[in-house]
Amino acid sequence: MGCSSSKQTGHNQQPNRPQIGPPTDVTIHVPRNRVDASGQPIQQVSRDVDRPGMQQALGLMATYLHRKHAEVTAITVGGAVNCLLLQSRYSTHDVDIFGTNLDNRARMLLDEAMQYAIQHSPVALGTDWFNTETQMWMSPGMQRDLTEEALRQQIVVFRQPGLTLLAAPWGYAFGAKVQRLVTRSEQARPYDLDDAVSYLRQLVQRNEGRPATLQQLEDCARRYHQTTDARYLLESVNGAYERMYRSPGIVRSGGKGSRRR
Repeated sequence: MGCSSSKQTGHNQQPNRPQIGPPTDVTIHVPRNRVDASGQPIQQVSRDVDRPGMQQALGLMATYLHRKHAEVTAITVGGAVNCLLLQSRYSTHDVDIFGTNLDNRARMLLDEAMQYAIQHSPVALGTDWFNTETQMWMSPGMQRDLTEEALRQQIVVFRQPGLTLLAAPWGYAFGAKVQRLVTRSEQARPYDLDDAVSYLRQLVQRNEGRPATLQQLEDCARRYHQTTDARYLLESVNGAYERMYRSPGIVRSGGKGSRRR
């Protein structure tokens, strides 16, 4: 259903896959800190970018990387997935990426490419429109597991010579949205419930059209160390899903659900 353990498939069974190691303390973040002509840090600016504008911006990045004879694959979660792949949103303000397959050379190239896009995009982009902020909230082990899962799944969000973006596992993406909602995180956004429903739809479709069970979703949240809430899943998320698709997306299964972390 999208929450199976990555340990079921090891490197020995797939010798041609990229070697993945845990990130280190000196891992470069994208974008790198920059200063203006007077030496002052450049103030961060966030701008919503519509689907055509985002595709164009990523295309500029891909062009830059291709000219540098680089082929970079990163994992993305959040707005870019909804905007470009699922098309459940028409715009997003950034592309969140991560990946333990990315060494610092690849990260430096991504940083250069995103700055190239800022300079050449006909649409105004935010200073952090392409970033690795999401990895700051992941443990090294979690980031490695998610990278391995995404590389196996190969759900393409964007692909052009030079740059490929793959969707993070649906179970993780769903749980992350639910966690923001049930914990009333400062990062919560008005579209989080709709995003959770769109991810749940992917889980249902990959479950041969059968709704997810409460136990499956609680197990998935436990695996990813995410906070969830059975009542919220059944009433709010499933309620929104039923209004959208006229059928249940979550069903109760064995035992009494409870809030878990």
